Amino acid sequence: MEEQNTAPDNETENTEPTGSTDKTPLHKFLEHQSNAANETVKALKGLLPPEFREHGRKAREEFLQSFKVLLDGVQEAVNQEMEKAKAARDKKDNDDGPSTTGKSKVKVEVS
Repeated sequence: MEEQNTAPDNETENTEPTGSTDKTPLHKFLEHQSNAANETVKALKGLLPPEFREHGRKAREEFLQSFKVLLDGVQEAVNQEMEKAKAARDKKDNDDGPSTTGKSKVKVEVS
């Protein structure tokens, strides 16, 4: 379960890490942007009831499971086709019929 922030709104956390004076303005900017994004995610999570999040999680799991089943089916079909091709190749290799290639020569008369 997620933790709830129980601090009153008028209390603020010090998000400046120790030694932050050594950071470049760009690094400080990116750090504040990251903090803002994290707080936005927390705010949006607070708007959604737990049931919504639970159903969303289950929907995501079902969506991923559907693709797993689809890919497993494709893999099985490919394996079956490969076995058929292998069996056909083996049958051709073991065929005792006349050879169409090889060292023997056939004399043909042309009139």
